[in-house]
Amino acid sequence: MIDRFSLTTFLMPDVDYLESEGTVRIDKSRTKLYKYIYELPKATVFCCPHKFSDNINAKIAFTKIDINPKRFECFSEMTALLRILFDLSGLNLENLNVSRVDIAVDMENISVENLLSTMKVKNIRTESFNIYKGTIYAGNDPKVRIYNKVKEIRTREKKGQEITGYEKSLLESGKEYTRFEIQIRSVKKNLKDIADDPVSLAPYFDKLEFIKTNGDETHGILHFIYRFVNRKFRKQIEEMRDNDLIERMKDTYRKNVTDWFSEKESF
Repeated sequence: MIDRFSLTTFLMPDVDYLESEGTVRIDKSRTKLYKYIYELPKATVFCCPHKFSDNINAKIAFTKIDINPKRFECFSEMTALLRILFDLSGLNLENLNVSRVDIAVDMENISVENLLSTMKVKNIRTESFNIYKGTIYAGNDPKVRIYNKVKEIRTREKKGQEITGYEKSLLESGKEYTRFEIQIRSVKKNLKDIADDPVSLAPYFDKLEFIKTNGDETHGILHFIYRFVNRKFRKQIEEMRDNDLIERMKDTYRKNVTDWFSEKESF
C-alpha cells in the first residue's frame, strides 16, 4: 500500500475552499518554508514559500500537499479531492511532483523482537540504525521503519484519533501484525508516473534482507541469540529464514497497491 504522499506543484490552490473547509496557521516568524498551512480533514496544504529571499522563494513550488492514501478508498477518490483543491476538473497529474512517498505492508504473525535475529538492512551506516520504543529505524533515503502495527493502532485509538476500516479489521482479527514501511524522498517521479506503474516501487523492499541458514544452530550468533528467545517464538524465526519473506512482502504490496489504483468511480 501507499502510506503517504508529499506532492509539490507551482499551481495555486483554491484559497476560498481551503479557508472554508480547513483551519489555517500562519507562520509570521518566517521559520517555516511556507507561510500558510491549511489543515483539512483529509490533507494538509502548505502554500506561499516565504522563508528565503524573493528570488529563491520564486523557485520553490508554490504549493505542497501532505496526504495519506489510507483515508481514501481508492486513487480516484484521492484525485477527486486534488481536483477540488485546485478547482480544476481536468487536473494534469504530471503537474504534481512526488517529493516523498511511503510504501508499506503489514505482515501477519511476525514479532518485531524476533526480526532482529535474522534481519539486516543493506547499505546503511551504523549511525542511521536505532531502535526506539519498539520501532526499528534504519537508513535515511530510503528510510526503513518496522513496528508493531496493532500496538500503534491501539495507541491512536486510546487518543481518540481516526481509525480506518482496514485498521479496525486488523484489531478484530486478534492476530499480530508487523508494519514494514519504507520512506522514499528521492522519488524523481510525478503523480502520473506512479499512478501508471505503482508496482514499480516494490523493489524498494529489497532494501531488507533476512539471513538464511542450513539449519545448523550449534554455533555462531544465531545460537547465542536462541538462548534468549522464548520457545514459542522460535518457530517464527525458523519461518523467516526458511521462507522468502521479502518476496511475500513484495507480493502483498503489489496486490494491495494494484487494487487501490484500479479504475473505480470517483466519490
